[in-house]
Amino acid sequence: MTATTADMSALQPAPHSAWEPRRATTLAAARKRTRFVRLLRMALVGLAAVIILVMAGQILLRSLGAESQEAVTVGEDARMINPRFTGRDEAGTPYVVTADAAIRRRGTEARLTELESPQLDYNLITAYEQAEGVLARTGLFDADARTLDLNADVQFRTQSGYAFAADHARIYLSEERVVGDSPVEGEGPLGTIRADAYEILDGGDRVVFRGNVRTFIRNDAGAGGDQP
Repeated sequence: MTATTADMSALQPAPHSAWEPRRATTLAAARKRTRFVRLLRMALVGLAAVIILVMAGQILLRSLGAESQEAVTVGEDARMINPRFTGRDEAGTPYVVTADAAIRRRGTEARLTELESPQLDYNLITAYEQAEGVLARTGLFDADARTLDLNADVQFRTQSGYAFAADHARIYLSEERVVGDSPVEGEGPLGTIRADAYEILDGGDRVVFRGNVRTFIRNDAGAGGDQP
């Protein structure tokens, strides 16, 4: 009887192949790697916090700068085009003050408005026809006191038919009164007049002249012409 030898290779474990992963790292190496990842995360969180703080600081600085700029703007005078101011005198008669342009003062003088080529729609005085409603080159309107100061090349007419030219006139809109503290020249139905100061009262029906008053009365009869 012949003995047979069995192939025992099938019962032996298969050798490890080349692509099989290596064994896990040791416990100490794993802990070291965990600490590194934790430090990296903390660094990223800190960097993000720094970026947020920087951005917040920039936003705060910009907001403070905007407030400062706004304060400077508010402190400056405001310029207006074609302003219009309306009101009534003590008798209830309406008036309208207009101009080509205006500068509204700020601060303690906020009630004052500087006017360029001021005009007045009121029954007290009117502008020359050739002036197209302009009473002077510049003016100053006080809304609280209801006064209108006219300066430089002041020219206007009264209801009584007199035309006046002066360097200054203050119109009291609430009193229907005009006061001028500069030399004035006027011409009307009775002749011409010159004085150092003047005042128009009673809604333009009465005019008072003061200082070096010189008048030339027109002789309607034609005898002797104008007489001083």
